[in-house]
Amino acid sequence: MATGRGQRGAGGPPPGAAARALAARVLTDVSFGGARSGDALSAALRERPPRDPRDAGLATELVYGVLRQQRRLDHTLAPLVRQGLGALEPLAQVLLRIGAYQLVFLDRVHAGAAVSSTQDAARVLGAGRITGLLNGVLRKVAERGERLPTGDDDASVGVRWSLPDWLVSPLREAVGAAALEANASALRERAPNTVRPNLSRGGAEAAVSALAAEGFTAEPGPHGSLVVSGPGDPFATAAFRDGLITPQDPASLHVVELLGDLRGVRVLDLCAGRGVKSTAMADRGARVLALDVVAEKLASANSLAERLGVADRLETRVADAADPALELGSFDRVLVDAPCTGVGTIRRHPEIAWRREPADVGRSVELQARLLAAAAGHLAPGGELVYAVCSFIRAEGGGPTPEGLVEQGDATLLAPVDGVDAFQVRRFRRPA
Repeated sequence: MATGRGQRGAGGPPPGAAARALAARVLTDVSFGGARSGDALSAALRERPPRDPRDAGLATELVYGVLRQQRRLDHTLAPLVRQGLGALEPLAQVLLRIGAYQLVFLDRVHAGAAVSSTQDAARVLGAGRITGLLNGVLRKVAERGERLPTGDDDASVGVRWSLPDWLVSPLREAVGAAALEANASALRERAPNTVRPNLSRGGAEAAVSALAAEGFTAEPGPHGSLVVSGPGDPFATAAFRDGLITPQDPASLHVVELLGDLRGVRVLDLCAGRGVKSTAMADRGARVLALDVVAEKLASANSLAERLGVADRLETRVADAADPALELGSFDRVLVDAPCTGVGTIRRHPEIAWRREPADVGRSVELQARLLAAAAGHLAPGGELVYAVCSFIRAEGGGPTPEGLVEQGDATLLAPVDGVDAFQVRRFRRPA
């Protein structure tokens, strides 16, 4: 196998090395520094824009691909690292994963190029000392290939679909044993770019037209979303800057749909975050009071409302929504999009799989119960409350029906195999 260094371009690193080096920087920040993948990648591409646009695409593929397949890659790499994969410095671990991902998942990259370009990336990053390690281990990966377990136990399924063992069991419980593999696979698929067309800026027709003018295609998606594809980043377009679109998963839009006709309705959004659902409700004619305990998130919500042209229908307030003594008045609709483990959004935020642990579930469930009980006190007679979590873990979607409310139908699970983020949703009503 040829593993020599690639040919340098004039005054620059060998072809492809810059993209791999950029991906390695981002993955080090995400895997060992706690950064969010989307934020870290966007910042890196702004600070070091590749000369060749194809390098931006390759860096993006490597970042998200390695995060999605991290356990599967480590299963292949670990037996080949004499001193132990976890004993290596962070950059060495990241570059080994980048090299292995190319060898296992990117057929378009020749094996020799995958090894040599990963070594070149190490040199670009000032880590020439580890090129021998990269060469030796990655050559073995190319020769041996993958040796995946075939059982149906949690550990075997976890390796095959790159999930921690502790998440396999709740996924099996949520979707059933027969659908486990399909849903585990769906969690590891790359989520498409889905957007909410802004009704206050012309709706889907205006959004599709504006995106088409910049070379993008927008097709109708579930629950009123648009699925956007095309050259580059759709969130760097005039359509985005002018407030015609905003990113939102169809499952999140479905939660808003369940609140019904919102024209002229007073809505309380108890856990508003950065205002994605709050502005969606305001865009549908609601008068929204949005609460959150983090002032910076509500500042983002206000900025989003300004861009979308719905600021006159959105009020924000910093408050602890779980406080039963909080006086807010009565509302026709209450939304509790409760803080949770977020494991239903692994398609979009793959690092979540490696950051959550079983103890997080218990902490989430305790807070969720307090939020749901407090929310009931703000619901007017005849009003409806929607409770949602972006998690497939049943404990997070459970809990007792709040006093004085009647549950409407069965809880709904939006599953990964449906091509959306996994959400659990329940609806309650206070009798008139």
